[in-house]
Amino acid sequence: MDKVLIIRFGPLGDVAISIPVVYNVALNYPQHKFYLLTKKQFTPIFVDTPPNLTIIPIDLGVSDGFWGLNKFYNSNLKPLGITKVADISNILRAWILDARLIAGGAVVRCREKVKRDSEKLLRRENKDMSPLKPYYARYADVFRSLGYDVKYEFKPFDVPAPKTFDFDSSLKYVGVAPFSAHERKVYSLERTKRVVEMLSGLPQVKVLLFGGGANEKKILESWAAEFSNVESMVGRFSMVEELGVMKKLNVMLSMDSANMHLCSLVGTPVVSVWGPSHPYVGFYAWGQPLSNAVQLDLPCRPCSECGAESCYRGDMACMDIPCQNVLLKIKEFL
Repeated sequence: MDKVLIIRFGPLGDVAISIPVVYNVALNYPQHKFYLLTKKQFTPIFVDTPPNLTIIPIDLGVSDGFWGLNKFYNSNLKPLGITKVADISNILRAWILDARLIAGGAVVRCREKVKRDSEKLLRRENKDMSPLKPYYARYADVFRSLGYDVKYEFKPFDVPAPKTFDFDSSLKYVGVAPFSAHERKVYSLERTKRVVEMLSGLPQVKVLLFGGGANEKKILESWAAEFSNVESMVGRFSMVEELGVMKKLNVMLSMDSANMHLCSLVGTPVVSVWGPSHPYVGFYAWGQPLSNAVQLDLPCRPCSECGAESCYRGDMACMDIPCQNVLLKIKEFL
């Protein structure tokens, strides 16, 4: 029996992208034992885990750096007798653990870096707009290199909505998640607010707003107070309960952000807004048709893999998307 450790640090969206592949491998190889190491705060999104998959949480506020990770290895990983490692993070803190696991006799395979390919897509002139391999496919390659086949099949999570969620079956529910970790990936709040206003005026439509943190909570609650048929979900539910609310949505409006990937895990259609980044870079959500992406065809796009860089034009023209374009795409699901 193989004992396989999967390492997936990184932002919430990156962890969510890995779930369909990880679950597929575990389900297809029930004779082996799989362990997934990820940040403690992300463990709630691992719903209905296969019986041979164990989630190992790590608190990077405690177990980080060379000595912290070595201590974590000795206490939590060494006793497991790991024989193979799928390092789908391929970052420094994962390398520290990889080294200890190799010394312990494990076979380690890492996700391939594709910086050279992404540079062709991101350069300012003579762009090569060939789509890059999606990240879930890059994760699958790691498992294949360890001898495990991957089938791109995933049954969306069947997560119930919280009992305190007042669901009305006569209404259409539209989720709106207007924020992203990178500010330049955010459709302007003025435009998003206008979309929310237009949605609130549609018959039999209820708008649910998603976000996190004190500032986002304040903004979204002000929108909910200003418009009828609009309600903020911020701070009301646990992460799992929020997944249950997302599953009830007819459609979610999201940026290129974690909410796009979370909705995909529960099988909810997502209309996503793309500016400096692009679905072709590889971060597009599992199971979402490319036609659901709202974007402008500009010669400068994409200019950023994850939206962290400044706009070299200085005008953020890629986010000058008419509100009506976004609304029309959402209405396709109503």
